[in-house]
Amino acid sequence: MILAQLKADTRELHDHAEAALNLLDPGLTRERYVEVLRGLHALYTPLCEDIGLWLAGHAALDWPARRAVKVDALGADLRDLGARPAAPRAVPTLPGEAHAWGALYVLEGATLGGQLLRRHMAAQLNLGGLDQKARGLAFFSSYGDQVGPRWKAFGAALTARCSGEDAAFHAAVVDGARHTFALFSTLAGRVEARA
Repeated sequence: MILAQLKADTRELHDHAEAALNLLDPGLTRERYVEVLRGLHALYTPLCEDIGLWLAGHAALDWPARRAVKVDALGADLRDLGARPAAPRAVPTLPGEAHAWGALYVLEGATLGGQLLRRHMAAQLNLGGLDQKARGLAFFSSYGDQVGPRWKAFGAALTARCSGEDAAFHAAVVDGARHTFALFSTLAGRVEARA
């Protein structure tokens, strides 16, 4: 199954990106959080545009809604915190549909993981509680109580798309995920350089 393959083949890069961003740091400051949001917005903007070019036609994904809770929510959080978005990053374009599925695996996984991060940041940064309307937490609250069902819908769509495909397609999905995790790791370095 492709989801199990993705998890196994990207575990090390996932762990590295998570450690590099270090959003569960007990010393996380509001300033560093804003810089992370600015970096995420600069990364998600071109990446979501590229993913949309390849995957917007897959009705099961409901791409406009998925994109909105990523890019638009990041912009809303920055406005709520009195910050301006950074210019979009130049990222290598995804060379094909399979790579786009891999990139989306990373973004959807980040949305799933955002629920844990939201609780930490609400308390650590005093951002107004855990409700869905807490200022500065729209991105990490995305999908609300639908986060589990939307992750399952994504997994089902990816599994269905990969069904019957050859090993090269599966390898390209994994490559897309690995590439995207690497972008998250470089984002962390940019945030630290600005802090």
